[in-house]
Amino acid sequence: MQMLRLPTLPVLLALAATTATATTATTAAAQQPPAVHSVSDISQEFTFYMDGRFHTQYLRDVGHDERNWGSLARLDLSNVNLLLLSAGDRRIPYTAAGIANVERFVRGGGALLLMADGAEPMPPGAAVAAHFGARLTAQAAERPFAFAGKLADRKDEITCRGGTVLELGEDWQPLVVDKQQRPVLACRTEGKGTVLASSRGLFGERPDAKDPINAAWITPLLVGFAAQKPIDPQKPHRSTWVEHERKVGPLLLEYHDGTAPFADRIAAEYQAVRPHLVAVTGVEPSPGMISRLLVLPTGGGGFSSGERIAIGAFWGNYPEQRYPMVELIAHEAGHSWVLPYAEPLWNEPIATYLGILVGKRLELPDAQRTLEAQLRAGRKHDPDYTKVDPQRDGAPRDLVWGKSFFVFEELDFQHGPGAMAKYFRSKRAALQPGRKGYSLDDCVAVWSRAVGADLFPWFRSLGFAVDPARVVDVPRGG
Repeated sequence: MQMLRLPTLPVLLALAATTATATTATTAAAQQPPAVHSVSDISQEFTFYMDGRFHTQYLRDVGHDERNWGSLARLDLSNVNLLLLSAGDRRIPYTAAGIANVERFVRGGGALLLMADGAEPMPPGAAVAAHFGARLTAQAAERPFAFAGKLADRKDEITCRGGTVLELGEDWQPLVVDKQQRPVLACRTEGKGTVLASSRGLFGERPDAKDPINAAWITPLLVGFAAQKPIDPQKPHRSTWVEHERKVGPLLLEYHDGTAPFADRIAAEYQAVRPHLVAVTGVEPSPGMISRLLVLPTGGGGFSSGERIAIGAFWGNYPEQRYPMVELIAHEAGHSWVLPYAEPLWNEPIATYLGILVGKRLELPDAQRTLEAQLRAGRKHDPDYTKVDPQRDGAPRDLVWGKSFFVFEELDFQHGPGAMAKYFRSKRAALQPGRKGYSLDDCVAVWSRAVGADLFPWFRSLGFAVDPARVVDVPRGG
């Protein structure tokens, strides 16, 4: 096995001098082509953090990052010098072919960062660590932390949000250790490249990318190891999309090898939900919307771009529990009903409310329980829902959601049945293409048009600061 020396401490310190933090590079560095071509893998477990936030926190000024949505075994790493892996989801283990592709990448000079904590049972990432001679453990790391090995002379602060320690095989070098001198970050040479194994707790986690912990020393560390593999900075590497797609009814279903066992089941749930969404809203999805369904390897939710909805295959412990999945699909699909003019204030609440209505139509008891729980939570902030304007700055989330649900329920009670369908039909008729926005004043005007009554006094009685004088381009009448 050919061995390559790790970057020396002076090299790492020199890199640190050119990178003050992960988000502020020197002017000279900013003018250079990217030194790092990284790939954040989200094929084993999708997270919004790996979908761009890691790059924002640690590599924004030194590199270019792409995502791997497809199978790891098929990923082209030829012009990549840093690969970022997570612990993964237990339902999608790292395959032998995927690990072999990673090994080829490292032995060819690439740097691998595996961010994973051990647990019982162990996450799939344990197989990656074991392949390179390390073991994840479930033993909690203890503060304080210290640099070790080639980083021993660094004076930076070490922050760890919590995590577990590693057990290292031969040729591994600890870089950060806990109070008991147990490693939480370590590296080893493999062929021409480097493997880094780390507790997940050494890195940020916030979806808004505002916790770049340890960036002052992590960024130059990653840059130093990635520099061992030459890349062509003039030839950008590209995001790799899922490799499978096929038509299922009106949808193009998208998935990769790992999510293939779950794809048909998720598509079938969408087909069951769709007619109920049409019945609840009284209209079809907005033109050009919801033509694709992407199956995500996560239990952590989904997203919608309007034209595409993405659904976490294990949301709410699906398939053991069905209602959370029905609500999620209806929620994400519901965004394709409200576009191109997203709802003011309650864009997210109305999507979930549509899911609740679909769940009720499917006779799933958890739908009513979900509604009642949110109404109770909102009343902790506004007991009779008449005092607090949910539009005010800092309005609690439960107040916004609970009051939104209360409004929808009351409108159906007073102006139903089918008040929501009346609203959606009226919105489609009233809002013309090219308008500049859609305010809550406009929304109340549309509701008024839908039910044939002036609802501004009623909304104001509930504490909403709405004004018909501010309405823009919403004609009166049905």
